[in-house]
Amino acid sequence: MRNQTTAANAAQPEPGQDGQRTKWRQTCRDSALRSALRKREAGVPSYTVPEAAALLSVSHEYLYRLIRAEAFPAIRMRMGAAQGRYVVPASVIETLLKAAEDGSGAAQVAAETTGGVR
Repeated sequence: MRNQTTAANAAQPEPGQDGQRTKWRQTCRDSALRSALRKREAGVPSYTVPEAAALLSVSHEYLYRLIRAEAFPAIRMRMGAAQGRYVVPASVIETLLKAAEDGSGAAQVAAETTGGVR
């Protein structure tokens, strides 16, 4: 009974907690963007999902959903049955950003780049 009460109270944000959560999420996004820009400048060939999401100005949750739905190219890195992680090739991000800059269909480019990268 005590655990149920504690769990129910933990699910309800305390006053001011939403503001702290928002600040924390923004700090995480800013950190991911700074890291992605450093990698981009150094020519690192891949990004983490949060870094790729920051470069594309989407949430990392949304990008994870796209990857799991096989609508966005990523490489799943894992050993055996371990959960692992996804790595997004920098070339995919650069292709999407270039397509958006040129005014060509970015969604079409994403669909074309998904072949064989999983």
